[in-house]
Amino acid sequence: MLKTEYDVVIVGGSHAGLSAAMALGRMRRSVLICDDSRPRNQISSHANNIAGSDGVSPEKWRQQARHDLEKYKTIQLINATVHKVEKRQLQFHVELSSKEVVHARKIILAHGIQDKLPDVTGFQELWGKSVFHCPYCHGFEVQDQRLGVVGSGAYVEHMLPMILGLSKDVMVFTNGASDLSKDFVTALKKKQIPLIQSPIACLGYEGQKLQFIEFKNHPRIERDALFVGPQLPISMRVNFDKQLGLEKNEMGLYKVAEMGRTNIAGVLAAGDIVTLQQSVVNAVSSGQSAGAWATFELLSEDFHQF
Repeated sequence: MLKTEYDVVIVGGSHAGLSAAMALGRMRRSVLICDDSRPRNQISSHANNIAGSDGVSPEKWRQQARHDLEKYKTIQLINATVHKVEKRQLQFHVELSSKEVVHARKIILAHGIQDKLPDVTGFQELWGKSVFHCPYCHGFEVQDQRLGVVGSGAYVEHMLPMILGLSKDVMVFTNGASDLSKDFVTALKKKQIPLIQSPIACLGYEGQKLQFIEFKNHPRIERDALFVGPQLPISMRVNFDKQLGLEKNEMGLYKVAEMGRTNIAGVLAAGDIVTLQQSVVNAVSSGQSAGAWATFELLSEDFHQF
């Protein structure tokens, strides 16, 4: 049974949201986690670059985290989407997809982002399998293979040196006209790194394995894996910026100060919605920080209330 009043409502129950809940639960704050069971990395079979749990299944991590939270009796988790959050004086009015309404003193947003991929056959189908966004998360598994970087501008100039640390066989695909700097293009020529600016027609694949890239006006090229940059601005899975008056930066992410504090008092944000350094470890860390700050604010407010 849902209560009507909580200290904190957490929107999103994956790595950031569950970590925020644990910090709050350990300090005996009442928490409602609202999760719609659509985590960003649900298609990934493993999550890497996690000391102590390298290669863990993201879903198994969530199952274990939910199990760990069971001992904290002040925490409640429901399968629901938050449709609306409205600040009313000292509380937040939260409307759920179940038509129920709850109230909270604090809100932690941890709902994740929506990946936007090139509208080309193969990218969505191979996402998380042969097409990746993070070399730290997936690069080691494709080391010394035929790799490609898809994108343009600052992303490619930032990403290419890292991918070259994984393989000597790397090519750059801009999927059309690019805005790469002259110095970068010169460096590509000197290092004999192919730069293909033809639009991509489709990705050829078998099962979960990339086979080749088909272009609109360039010969087919065989590759084993691709790293794709984000399409800015970032697309949120849920948009609360207009409902709550939250500020975003030029990349489409929520602007946050230390500990995940947004520009709206009582609202914190954590995980992929606040940074382009998107990983399980960063989500866990920022979630825990947001939970800790919410705890501090709650207990400080109680102490100063007469």
